[in-house]
Amino acid sequence: MNKQLPIQLQNTVCSLTVDLYGGAITDFHLHHNLVNPLSFRFREDEMPANNKGGACYQGHFICGGRWGAPSAGEMLAGLPNHGEPANIVWSLREQTSQSLAMQVHAAKEGLQIHRTIKLAHASAMIHVSETIQNINPLGRLYQYVQHATIAAPFLTAGTQVNCNATKGFDYMHINDAARPVLQWPEVYDAGGNIFSLQESGHMYNSVFSFTVSNNALYGWLTAYDPHHRLLLGYVWPAKDYPWINLWQHYEGNEPKYRGLEFGNTGLHQPFKEIIAGNKLELFGKKTVEYLDAGESVTKSYSAFLLPVEKHFSGVAELLVENNGLYLKEAGTPVKTFIGTINFESVEK
Repeated sequence: MNKQLPIQLQNTVCSLTVDLYGGAITDFHLHHNLVNPLSFRFREDEMPANNKGGACYQGHFICGGRWGAPSAGEMLAGLPNHGEPANIVWSLREQTSQSLAMQVHAAKEGLQIHRTIKLAHASAMIHVSETIQNINPLGRLYQYVQHATIAAPFLTAGTQVNCNATKGFDYMHINDAARPVLQWPEVYDAGGNIFSLQESGHMYNSVFSFTVSNNALYGWLTAYDPHHRLLLGYVWPAKDYPWINLWQHYEGNEPKYRGLEFGNTGLHQPFKEIIAGNKLELFGKKTVEYLDAGESVTKSYSAFLLPVEKHFSGVAELLVENNGLYLKEAGTPVKTFIGTINFESVEK
């Protein structure tokens, strides 16, 4: 494997770094605030056995083809957890100081992914578009999840997470996911104690999956670090990614990782188990999609960083109005303009 140097995009406000080995966004920070929310990285010895020898999970990577583990037969055939694109080298197709085009040929998954990243001219905002093509002569089921994960120093017990999630379930109860139905943001720990996923101080390791609000044209997800007065946010067409998946992992008394994931599934299982359990749909949302032979589909999202004032009260909502993205602050009528977005053909 010929590992290449990471690629950096920058403007007058921020810098973004992409590693071609695994295709992950590994750094996104402001020039005047060097804290990188996407500092998460697994060591090689922390990786699943069938992923070793490939790229390690880091920052914001793609679960392309599948979310979670493959079946026993697929694993014997060399398929890694979370899909092959996160485990192999991507190729750089084109680059400027504020944009890049990259591609991965995942032969085992039978997928080819073409990604473009465009950095805004003078704000800390990126727009990402990914076209996924089935290069197999047969159609296939597929899952596609944006696996963004925050870690220290951005992540502390005081870090706040907000989103427009609704119904959901705890992965610990995946074999009976429809019961009990969770309502964002309240969930239960192993002892039955209620806590809020908006906070990061309750020690409980699991993955919680929720559907985006049925009435929303856009899904959104934010994490706010009050210590560094920095906010990371994502927004996307809800038709592209109707699920929000929140992973949390604690070590000692502190949160070590929080996954801010969004995708076309909320089920972290092999397709064989999803079909056997009759779970192709939950809460009115598909848990897999079908991609015919030679067919392609394009999915998009935008991400941003926002420095906030000391008195900032938190995020109530992200709003899209006339191709502008606005943040509504909790408990106030204040709306802050984030930047311009333009997702094509957004429909309910």
